[in-house]
Amino acid sequence: MNKIMEDKLVYVVTENKRENHDTVTLLLSCEKGSVPPFVPGQFISIYFPELNTPEGKSYSISGPPGKETMEITIKGIGEFSNRLCAMKRGDRIIGSSPYGFFYSEQDDTGLVMIAGGIGITPFRGMIAHTLEHEPGRSISLFHSARTAADLIFDKELANVSGLATHYFVTRDTVSSPLITPRRMKPEDIVRNCRPELAEFFICGSIPFVRDLWHGLKSHGIAEDRIYTEAFFSH
Repeated sequence: MNKIMEDKLVYVVTENKRENHDTVTLLLSCEKGSVPPFVPGQFISIYFPELNTPEGKSYSISGPPGKETMEITIKGIGEFSNRLCAMKRGDRIIGSSPYGFFYSEQDDTGLVMIAGGIGITPFRGMIAHTLEHEPGRSISLFHSARTAADLIFDKELANVSGLATHYFVTRDTVSSPLITPRRMKPEDIVRNCRPELAEFFICGSIPFVRDLWHGLKSHGIAEDRIYTEAFFSH
């Protein structure tokens, strides 16, 4: 524990905000100094050495930079994530500095964000940051979840000007013009954007990312315009 404390940052929970029935957002400050700088789309690793996970587990930063706190959003689906979901104001967490390369380095492309379940977390910060700093940039969000109750940030993003949203649910028979009750298909994505002018970002489970990556390629999207971030359940 002491060695990890020396090598990593100590974050302090300032707020635990409920997003839906099994998902929360933690607002984190740094015990010493301000939160480290980051690029929207990056993530931090969290460490609970006593749970026998010395490598830690990674969580995307779900809010934009430039604030006093950093946000991560967690779905409670295992011992590690459930422990995070139960954190209260004042609790301390050992974590890493931000890292990762899941972001655009262009400024003249449209952004197409494709999320499976909790994979929407990096896109929330990316959307907010882009709309503030590059308001003319086209942004489309495609989010798939099991049920309408499993959607995250949908109410927050509902009235965001400059953002086109497309929702899909795979285990629900909802009656809503905003939600399509079936699995998302690659053709749903390419026909609702200008693919020749866009970069594509896919975040979700390994099968979700793999299938959409192959699907976009089969529709003529070049590999160097598809960015991926896949995760294991934890």
